[in-house]
Amino acid sequence: MWNLAVGGRMLLVATLAAAIGCSPIRHQKESSPLSPARMSADSVILDVYFVRCPFGDPVVNEQLWPEVDEQQIPIETRRRLAQNGFRAGVVGGQIPLALSQLLQLKDQPAESTATLTTNVADVGDQQGPMWSHKQLRAGKRSEIVTSEIYDQLAVLKREDGGVCGRTYEKAQGVVAIRALPAGDGRVRLELLPELHHGEVRRSFSGSGGAWRVDLARPKCSLDEMAILADLAAGQMVLLTSLPNRPGSLGHHFLTTESSGKLEQKLLIIRLSQTQHDGLFEPSTLPLDKML
Repeated sequence: MWNLAVGGRMLLVATLAAAIGCSPIRHQKESSPLSPARMSADSVILDVYFVRCPFGDPVVNEQLWPEVDEQQIPIETRRRLAQNGFRAGVVGGQIPLALSQLLQLKDQPAESTATLTTNVADVGDQQGPMWSHKQLRAGKRSEIVTSEIYDQLAVLKREDGGVCGRTYEKAQGVVAIRALPAGDGRVRLELLPELHHGEVRRSFSGSGGAWRVDLARPKCSLDEMAILADLAAGQMVLLTSLPNRPGSLGHHFLTTESSGKLEQKLLIIRLSQTQHDGLFEPSTLPLDKML
């Protein structure tokens, strides 16, 4: 009996070994540590550029705009922007020749001496580079600094009922941006001009039992001048100042002095890439509702 039991077990082991031996052993392929990180499904990539030119440059103020779609911005918002010295529009499809010349800095008309910069040190007094690529998560706030810090800035803001004014200490122009991707690959981009001023303050916020310390300066949000634009990949939003509105908010946000000469700035924000995912359907992330 013992011999039969031992023999049966040996036969079973041999049978299993033969079965396993017929199947190749597969090793899981290890991912390379050099593999690029994948974007989160709700992320978008923006290219941010500043073009600097002599104040009143004809290319930036005249030749460019016939090929820019200003109608995508509601007429009431355009009116408020213009009253306060801003001009904005959307470029879709073919890039206008004037804008292509400004961005590539070649074959430019002789009357234009614009220069391109992606360094925040050239548009304000903050240190370090501002990269041409900016990654945003859906609905999350980011900021673009557009001016240096003014020691004291007297601001006159035009409203429907007239003009109101206030003086701000250590004031700086900032454009807050948020992006809301839709399931079809488009993105609704929100640009909100803000005036940051005064000293940095500390505030506390908490959620889920954890506290966070935030350091920020007080800000005046110009909600009535918020720009909403629906963009497909490759399309752009343009924002600049109006030369015929000296001393306006747009003037303070998008002009600067260099070597004793006044320069005008053109801010260009291009939708470079979206991480399109079937989980994000238009019914889930509608373009008609900003967070």
